[in-house]
Amino acid sequence: MLTSLDNESLVPRDIFKMYDIRGIADDVLTEELMYKIGQSFGTAAQIKSVMEICVGRDGRISSPRLKDAIVNGIRSTGVNVVDIGMVPTPVLYFAAHRSDSRSGLMVTASHNPSEYNGVKLVLTGHPIFGSNIQKLRNRVVFEHFVSGDGAVREEYVTDSYEDSIVNDVKLNRGIRVVVDCANGVGGLVAPQVLERIGCDVIPLYCDVDGNFPNHEADPTKLDNLTDLISQVKANDADVGIAIDGDADRMVAVAPDGEMILPDRLMILFAQNILMTHPRRKVVYDVKCTRALKEAIETSNGLSVMWKTGHSLMKAKMADCNAIFGGEMSGHFFFADRWPGFDDGIYAAARLCELLANDQRRPQEIFSSLPKFVSTPEIRATCYQAEYLVEQFKSKVDFIDAEMNFLDGVRADFDCGFGLLRASNTAPELVFRFEADSDEGMQHIQGRFYEGVKSLNLRFQPPF
Repeated sequence: MLTSLDNESLVPRDIFKMYDIRGIADDVLTEELMYKIGQSFGTAAQIKSVMEICVGRDGRISSPRLKDAIVNGIRSTGVNVVDIGMVPTPVLYFAAHRSDSRSGLMVTASHNPSEYNGVKLVLTGHPIFGSNIQKLRNRVVFEHFVSGDGAVREEYVTDSYEDSIVNDVKLNRGIRVVVDCANGVGGLVAPQVLERIGCDVIPLYCDVDGNFPNHEADPTKLDNLTDLISQVKANDADVGIAIDGDADRMVAVAPDGEMILPDRLMILFAQNILMTHPRRKVVYDVKCTRALKEAIETSNGLSVMWKTGHSLMKAKMADCNAIFGGEMSGHFFFADRWPGFDDGIYAAARLCELLANDQRRPQEIFSSLPKFVSTPEIRATCYQAEYLVEQFKSKVDFIDAEMNFLDGVRADFDCGFGLLRASNTAPELVFRFEADSDEGMQHIQGRFYEGVKSLNLRFQPPF
């Protein structure tokens, strides 16, 4: 019989991330481990008197059998399972939200390469993250499971999800949209939803293929938008939409081919929502443009900067009763006409509605957004990332900047801002910079460069 010490080595700590569970399928994330994760989650559900959990999976090659393993683990605790099949993550969130238990589990590795898989979890309407993820792991290590005989039934909820969006989103005129689903599971739903709300849809890589043969399923990387940009221009489209691997994130491309970063899209969404919901809070993460705070407050809203992470954002929105939220990574949370979970497909529909119901041409709308010299996220491998950030906090002081230590170090200068933080999902440092001019960018990056180098930790800033 295995002891807890044996299990400790068999349950890798590093796959239990801040927001979810994620690792290489059949290497560290085996069917046996998925069964035990199911037992752990089922036990946590029993503790909360939850007797039914919705379960979905994405289109990865490993997902069917890993889903079966985790379902069997849940059932072994006496908790029933509603199997909703292969669906985008937002459909799982939708199913969980409307269920009596408000609980669900999604087998997915989001935008990670094809060899990865993982689990996203919701219990009684709350995302499982941080210390609660570690509690799940500890229960696996010590095998503290309840036992029972749960049942499983299948339920198809995608039509209800699509109908809910179609009944909510109304376009005054049709627009032409190129939608790239990167061969992810969003291809099952996104094109149909956009067509049903009145868009002329040109699908790109919308067939589900767990090998992701055309490009990575991460729309925040400009290299992954090359084909979408080309098709937007070739088809004289009003907008391009890029959906990530499990469809909970979205990025847009303007008619002229410019990538519209999510924090700039948030300006459009916030301004639109605050017209009918004044004095409500809008939450955004520390990586977002300075222009977003100004746009929220000049639109009679209340701005709330918060920590990066979709689970952290959802928790903060619930805590402060926010009407809308979003992240630089492309997670958007609509709580005005939608339940508030991150949903790339719904966000795409809302963007199309916004563009179609404005008298200006889409290019004019996108061109009206404030524009700065900026970088995307700059990531660099660093196995002492958290320590370096803590040292930076304690030893580097930009006396001419407003310092924010909410999540890493953000320094707002008169000419722009710089950010340094440790990733919650990988051994990496994350930088981001924005400035009014090239000179401002050089100044801010130079200050951060010198600050990092002054720590003498043998880390070379990648800029």
